[in-house]
Amino acid sequence: MARPGKYGLCLLIAITVIVLVSFVEGSASACVGARQMAMGGTFVGIADDMSAVYWNPAGIAMLEQSSLHVTSTLNNRDTYNYDDFLAYVSPGYGDIAFGFSLIREHLGRPSDSGGYQAGTWFTGSIATPVADRLSIGANLRFETYSMRAKDEDLVLGSRWGLDLGILYRVNTKLSIGCLLQDAGLSNLEWNDGSSEVRRINIRPGIGYRPDPYTLIAFDIYDLGLQLLASGTYQGSGLCPRFGLERWLTPHLAARFGYYGIRPGEGAVTCGIGLHRGRYAIDYAYLDVATVPGHSGLGGTHQIGVTVKF
Repeated sequence: MARPGKYGLCLLIAITVIVLVSFVEGSASACVGARQMAMGGTFVGIADDMSAVYWNPAGIAMLEQSSLHVTSTLNNRDTYNYDDFLAYVSPGYGDIAFGFSLIREHLGRPSDSGGYQAGTWFTGSIATPVADRLSIGANLRFETYSMRAKDEDLVLGSRWGLDLGILYRVNTKLSIGCLLQDAGLSNLEWNDGSSEVRRINIRPGIGYRPDPYTLIAFDIYDLGLQLLASGTYQGSGLCPRFGLERWLTPHLAARFGYYGIRPGEGAVTCGIGLHRGRYAIDYAYLDVATVPGHSGLGGTHQIGVTVKF
């Protein structure tokens, strides 16, 4: 797939050193897929593997093989939002592609007296091409939650969510996409009678391939507008994210990125991918030590495995 880069060996050694010295406890934000995390949480404008069921479901219409994928967060599972991600995609139904995914998350521990929240997302995805190099897709998602404030009783909640995605491959080098996350359906309803509004999250993205071995990505998280109680709208704050993937050999990729967590705050990411035949293993590291106000919190590690059929 790719030829070795001139400085491939040095780059691989540098990544290995970072991995070995940085495996410490810490705190992080959230991202699905080890490849995507290593690239700074960018994938909306790329969507070229089965993780598109979360990032941009329109992308699964352009896949050629059925595949199964799982990503697991290795540490910080009490603080990182997404612990486990499981996805299956089957693109072989004429012009229709289907996908199914599961996300599990938890914050805190149910056995402690402090705050605790856990959630599970069950998602069905569908996508189809509508023109040359243009596809659309949608996610229908059912979410269940359990939550307990400190020293209070556990409450349960659930909601239905809808995501809409579009992906356009302009040419062999450039692709653009947009995800409307939580574009509709229902609020989060708790069994104590309370309710939470989930507003739309507009997430545009661009992917650019200057050569067959290099991928550059740029996403914006939360481009939408927030409806205030007064009925007016205000900007919710942009979180830019950048990613780079470079194939060093036909089977080894190096990845780097900047992961925007909140406006003006972000973290450096890196990782590697080992792909051979139908199998792939991806590793990602998120360093939050550079985030203002989060000094010394360390980072988060993820590993993902993919099998194609």
